[in-house]
Amino acid sequence: MDAFGQACLDFLKGVSDEFIYVESKTMEDDIIPVKHLFRDYNEMPKCEQIALDNVRGKTLDVGGGAGSHCLYLQKKGICATLLDYSPGLCEVSSKRGVKSIIQKDFFTWQSNERYDSILFMMNGIGIGGDFESFHKTIEKSFESLNPGGQILFDSTDISFCYKQEDGSLLIPVNLEYIGFVKFQLRYKNKKDNWFKWAYYDSKKLREMLPLKYNFEILHKEGPSYCGKITLKDQ
Repeated sequence: MDAFGQACLDFLKGVSDEFIYVESKTMEDDIIPVKHLFRDYNEMPKCEQIALDNVRGKTLDVGGGAGSHCLYLQKKGICATLLDYSPGLCEVSSKRGVKSIIQKDFFTWQSNERYDSILFMMNGIGIGGDFESFHKTIEKSFESLNPGGQILFDSTDISFCYKQEDGSLLIPVNLEYIGFVKFQLRYKNKKDNWFKWAYYDSKKLREMLPLKYNFEILHKEGPSYCGKITLKDQ
């Protein structure tokens, strides 16, 4: 099952259910309005807007979804490529007009192409859902960036999800880091496999980054923020 892909294909056909349902083993269950995946720039959260405003040069949008970010960048004259493992989302992005699409898993994708900006939007920097995956993400990104290149991303401090009335945090037993979650998506009563994700607060992300990288917070809004990662001395 490709929940996001099928929901977005149905949306284009006008036969979509209204929501994708998100079950979690650590947090409260949630819903994602399918229409949200088709939002334009003016409908995006401020953190997404500011990240997009900081894009420069040839750009790779990792986990580009239904193509909303790439379409906005294309309109600005930026050469933007969408990378997503979902066949449904890649088909939707193509039908919506995204010009350059790669249907691959980020961790297994290989290319000689080099980019000036790599995007990880909608908490995409948490791909893989563990610390090892985070370091692989950063390393692989900079292998694919030109000198002076940048990672742009947004993320969320989800500690508020565990906050009690007295202000203390009730953290699930055996949870290595408060931002680690497991999700399962359901659409039209069909379920995807469980998968891991991570939501890194800015303090944790700065702590994890090797010293050779700069990390700058571009904007903060409530528990969410967007940031930029570059190599030092470039």
